[in-house]
Amino acid sequence: MGIQEEVLDSLFEMGYAEPTRIQSEVIPIIKQGVDVIGQSETGSGKTAAFGIPLVEKVSRGVPGQALVLLPTRELALQIADSLSKYSSRKGLRTVCVYGGASMGPQISGLRYAEMIVGTPGRVLDLIRQGHLKTGNVHTFVLDEADKMVDMGFIEDVEVIAEHLPEERQTLLFAATLPERLEEAISSFTSNPKRVRTETKVREDLLEQFYCEVDRKMRFSLLVRLLSQEKPKTAIIFCNSRREVEQVTRNLNKCGIAAVSIHGGLSQSRRESVISSFHRGRICVLVATDVAARGLDFKSVSHVFNYSLPRNTEDYVNRIGRTARAGESGKAISLLSGEDYGTFRRIVNLYEFSVQEIEYGELERLPFLTSPEESRDRRPGRYRREGDRWNDGDRGRVRRMGGFNGSRGSRCNAPGFSNCYQGYLHT
Repeated sequence: MGIQEEVLDSLFEMGYAEPTRIQSEVIPIIKQGVDVIGQSETGSGKTAAFGIPLVEKVSRGVPGQALVLLPTRELALQIADSLSKYSSRKGLRTVCVYGGASMGPQISGLRYAEMIVGTPGRVLDLIRQGHLKTGNVHTFVLDEADKMVDMGFIEDVEVIAEHLPEERQTLLFAATLPERLEEAISSFTSNPKRVRTETKVREDLLEQFYCEVDRKMRFSLLVRLLSQEKPKTAIIFCNSRREVEQVTRNLNKCGIAAVSIHGGLSQSRRESVISSFHRGRICVLVATDVAARGLDFKSVSHVFNYSLPRNTEDYVNRIGRTARAGESGKAISLLSGEDYGTFRRIVNLYEFSVQEIEYGELERLPFLTSPEESRDRRPGRYRREGDRWNDGDRGRVRRMGGFNGSRGSRCNAPGFSNCYQGYLHT
C-alpha cells in the first residue's frame, strides 16, 4: 500500500503483519485525500485504517494538524496511544483532551502536539476558550460516530466542524449509520467515498448459545453459568447503568469477583477498571454497551448477554468481544419472553448457528436491587421478606434460602478492600 518506511517500521515493532479487510480497502482511498465514510464491525481494525494514513500525512513541528473525536474518554485515550505508537519513528506528538481531568496539562500539550485526540465536549470548550487553535487542521476524524449520536454528542460535533478549515479531509468511521448520523454527514463531509465491509462473526471460533429463563430467575441462572463455564475472562452485558450496578453488587455478594464499567463512573475509576481487566487482575466485567465498542479487550473467553441488546448491530458488537486473534470463545444469551422475537430476528438476519443450554432446576438466589439494601454488610442484619430485603435491625444481613449466616470464603476482588462470599466490605 506504499506506506512510509518510518511508519512501516513502527507497525512491525507493534507486531502488525497483514492488513485487515477494512484497512486494505480504506487506506489507499484515504491516501488520495478524499473524504471517506468507513463502516465495519467492531474489532475489524478501524483505528489503523485511519491512523496509518493520518500519521503519514502529518508533519513534525506544526501543532494541531489532525483532530480526532471519540465519544468516550476511554476510547480517546486508547486511540491517542495507538497514534503515538504508529508515529513513534516519526517523532510526532499526540495530546488527548477529555472531561473529568485538569485542563492545565491538556492546554500545555496543545501548544506542541501535531495530533489532537479528544471527546466532543472538552474539544468544544477548549475551542471556545481559545486554547485549541483549528487553523492548521487538515484532517478531521470521527470514530465511533454512531455512538456519538446515541450519546447525544452529534450537535457538538457539528459545531466543532464549523470551526475547522473548509479545505480539509474528513474521515468518518462507524459500525452502523443511523438516520440521525446520515442527516449530519452532509454538513461536515464533501462527496465522501463509502467503504463497507461485511459484518462477520468467526463461527468456526465462536460458539453461540441461549437459555430460556424467567426474568426473575436470570441472576440465579447467571451465577449457575459462571460456576459451570469457569470463564478465563468474561464480559456480562446489561442495557442500563442501574442494571450493571445491581448485577455487579449481587455477584460480589455471591462471592464472584466482578467489577462494573459504564458512563457514570469517574474517569480514574474507569481507567483503573480497564487497566486491571487488560492485565488480568479482573476476570468478570459487567458493562453497558460502551465496552462493546472500540475498547480493545484481549482474550475474552465468554460474553454473557444478561439483557438482550435493543438492536441487532449491538448484539454483533457485543459478541465480537470474544473469539478474537485466533482464540475460541462463547456467547451466551439469557432470554425471557419479551426477547424471543428480537433474538429470532438477529439469528435469521446473520444466519447464526445457536444452541440451547439446558440447565435443570434453579434455586432462586437473593437479589438486592439498591445500594441502601446492602449498605451495612455485617452478617445477620437484613431479613428476607418475599423478594425484598427488610432493614429490620440497622442493616445487618441474615442470609436465607440456601445461604448460611457465615461470612463464607474470602475472594480477591480488585478495587475492594475485603470481599467475602456473600458480603462485600468496601
